[in-house]
Amino acid sequence: MDIQNFDSAVPALEVNGLTVKFPIRGGVFSKVKDYFTAVDNVSFTLPQRKILSIVGESGCGKSTLVKSLVGLVPVTKGEINLFGLPVKNGRAGNSKESVRVSDLVQMIFQDPFSSLNPRQTVTEILTAPVIARGVSFDDACKRARELLDRVSLPAGAMDKFPHEFSGGQRQRLCIARSLMVRPKVLLCDEVTSALDVSVQAQILHLLDDLRCDLGLSILFISHDMQVVRALSDEVLVMYFGHAVEHGPADIVLTNPQNDYTKKLLASVPTIRRK
Repeated sequence: MDIQNFDSAVPALEVNGLTVKFPIRGGVFSKVKDYFTAVDNVSFTLPQRKILSIVGESGCGKSTLVKSLVGLVPVTKGEINLFGLPVKNGRAGNSKESVRVSDLVQMIFQDPFSSLNPRQTVTEILTAPVIARGVSFDDACKRARELLDRVSLPAGAMDKFPHEFSGGQRQRLCIARSLMVRPKVLLCDEVTSALDVSVQAQILHLLDDLRCDLGLSILFISHDMQVVRALSDEVLVMYFGHAVEHGPADIVLTNPQNDYTKKLLASVPTIRRK
């Protein structure tokens, strides 16, 4: 299935009524006594080649929502469509013609160190995803070297281990790994929160350049409103598992309608002279 032939007007990602619940167990036999709703009836669309940021305080369900899109967390209820194709059991499309979700969507995690295998070299980390898809080792290494250059890492990094890199370099490795299978959608879960401010800016510029050059659609999770303001085309605000506001970034961040969004923006520290 060639997604290059899809209508550009079709959203890269469309979510309708997504709900995620976790069972609460207790008693001698650990029976389910109740359910905790982490994400409650959330709907949104991610247009192609755009960046949608999901913002909110810690614990509001941002990461759970994103993980549910790639199958890391089971979906209780709702629909997910990729380029107009319904997603079910890790595949997008109908029973006759479908594609793996992991071929279209890749995720970049918050902690670049724990998301990399410390016992594998960069060569093993980067080539494993495409070798598993039938690509030869030589072709996989060629692709890996091209991506290392694309994320501004030297080719000599191929023989090194994750602990030999700084935090920013490890995050660049994670970005390179996510691009190995040539995805069309990137899910970025707090990818700059563990980095220094100067390194944050470099990673954000890199993501924006990749979006433009490779035609990527990006779902960006953050609680840093300044980062969201600089990067986003659209913003979705979450509060206790609910989507309370959604719209173009310049409107939501300059003229919010929801009281929680107003308080979230008011909490951003500023330098003011008295």
